[in-house]
Amino acid sequence: MAPSNAFESTEWSLVLAASTQGGPALDRLCRAYWRPIYVYIRASGVPASDAEDATQEFFADMLRRDWLKLVDQDRGSFRGFLHHSVRLFLNNRRRQALAQKRGGGASTIPIDTEEGERELGRRAAGRTDPAGLYDQSWADCVIEAALARLATEQTKAGNGTFFQHLRAFLTCPPVPGEYARLADDLRVPPGQIALRVHRLTQRFAEVIRAEVAATLADRSDVETELRHLVQLVSRQS
Repeated sequence: MAPSNAFESTEWSLVLAASTQGGPALDRLCRAYWRPIYVYIRASGVPASDAEDATQEFFADMLRRDWLKLVDQDRGSFRGFLHHSVRLFLNNRRRQALAQKRGGGASTIPIDTEEGERELGRRAAGRTDPAGLYDQSWADCVIEAALARLATEQTKAGNGTFFQHLRAFLTCPPVPGEYARLADDLRVPPGQIALRVHRLTQRFAEVIRAEVAATLADRSDVETELRHLVQLVSRQS
C-alpha cells in the first residue's frame, strides 16, 4: 500500500485554518513536543520542584486562551510558535510572582519529569542557553515522533518484529558483522537485512519530512525547516 501524502493537510495548518487551539491536531502536537518546553522552562531558572507545574500551566493556558491571535509573527512553524509563547508565559509568570492555576477541566499533557531532567542533564553540559537547549530537544522530539509513526506503520503492515530489530540502524550504523548475526537470528538471507534497512531508511526520511510538515503552516517551508533539523542533529553527533 502506498503511504498517504502527509502534505495535503498538515496538523499545524489545520489548527491555524480553524483559528482555534482545541482539537486532536493541536493535542497530538503538544503531546509529542512537551519536552522542549520543559527543558526551556528549567534552563530559564525554574527549579525542578516547580517545572512540571509550570509546564502544565503553560499548556493549559495555551489550550484555554486564544494564543494564536497573539503570536501572528510566529504562525509559520509550531516550533517558533511554542518558543515565542513560552517566553511570553514565563515573563507573565515572573511578573505575577505566583503560579497560575491550571484551567478548570482543561486537559493536561502527560509529562515524565524524570525523562525531562535526564534530557536537561544531557543537553546542559557545556551550555545554558535556554533557546539552544529548546532547539536541541525539539530535534530529538522530531526524530522520536517520526520513529513512533514509522513503528505504527510497520506494525500495521505486519513487519513489527523486523522493525523492532532494525530500528536502531536508522540512527546508528551497524558494527562489522552485525547484519550477519541478525540474519542468523531472524533466519533470513544475509542480504535481506541490508535491503530491509535500506528501505526503512528511505521510508524514515519520508516520515521525518511528514512529521516536520505537520508542524508547519506552509509546506513551502519544509526544506528550510529540514535543513535546520539536520544542523541540530549534526551538532549532537
